[in-house]
Amino acid sequence: MKRKWTPTLLISLLVVLALACSAGAPTAAPAAPTAVSPTELVIPTLTPNVQATVDAAIAATSQAQLVAQTTVNAAVASTVVAMPPTATPVPPVAADTLSEEEMEAMITEAVNQAVAATTQATSATAQTTSDDTLTADEIAYMEVYVMAANQAILYAEQLLTAYSQVYGDLAYAALDEVNQIEQELASMSSSISTLDSTLDAVNTTMQQGQALAEDTINQLETAAQAASANLPHTQEQVKNWQQHTDKGREDRANQIGSIQPNNVPTDLQSTIRDAFSFVDQINVAFGDGKFNMDELTQIAQLGANISAGFSKHGGIKMQGMSGKVNDITMNLARGQFPKAHGGAADFEKGLGQRPANLPKPSLPNLTRRP
Repeated sequence: MKRKWTPTLLISLLVVLALACSAGAPTAAPAAPTAVSPTELVIPTLTPNVQATVDAAIAATSQAQLVAQTTVNAAVASTVVAMPPTATPVPPVAADTLSEEEMEAMITEAVNQAVAATTQATSATAQTTSDDTLTADEIAYMEVYVMAANQAILYAEQLLTAYSQVYGDLAYAALDEVNQIEQELASMSSSISTLDSTLDAVNTTMQQGQALAEDTINQLETAAQAASANLPHTQEQVKNWQQHTDKGREDRANQIGSIQPNNVPTDLQSTIRDAFSFVDQINVAFGDGKFNMDELTQIAQLGANISAGFSKHGGIKMQGMSGKVNDITMNLARGQFPKAHGGAADFEKGLGQRPANLPKPSLPNLTRRP
């Protein structure tokens, strides 16, 4: 949206955003959540780079605070409508340190923030248009809220994309709910974009010195109503999704936990060889950035076999290796990918020297940290 703001006004708005959480004043504007950072968990870089945008805005705001404080105070004092409560931004967390359950919690918080930011934007629009007139200050006031809503929605969309790419193939039973949430967010984004473009037209009209038509104000009100229409339903979709994923994790754990050995190694040497193959299969499965139920079942079956092999042939030297295998398998089943991958690396170290006739598989796409 092309704005013809003066530098002073732009700095003022940035500072208002930055001071929203720290000042605690009722006139503070909502701060946009931090975007997902690129990770080493085979999550592709998501664009636009909201993190860079937010970082740049914060840096610029910090430098401008002293010189712009008087201007900001004047801008806040001239605001004719009281600001509604602001949402609490989600702190940034590297996605490669998150389990499926932790990502779900972040998504739930992000969607709730998107709903809150959209509610604030629509409330600001309703309040400023209630007298069927608009001033330049009121337009700038609404633009702050629209920008915050856009950022919050984008953040939630990015987290959902990352979740689908990392855990989607394993938690496929809940993907319908993910798609529905994405559709709800897309609808919110479309309505906010309409509100944004209408504000742009209003801004242009006022800068040209023309009077605003009543239909123009009605368009703002209509766009705001459309943006807020399905917000409760969006939050309900998130709850349904969480219920499906919770049940899916328990079902996977029960299914994997019931797998019995079907080909127990005949001696310790064979057990160790199969144990290296167990680790190799895990690394290969993670190599494409996805992990599905077929891979989990194959790994769990091999794990059951070598677990029985260690119990039978391991003796004192390999005591505890059987339990480590079971922990790795159950962490995979429960979507605890960081724990499972770290456990597999530690387990491999405990196996000792790799058999000379068992070369490591080629893993060109494996970018996870060991």
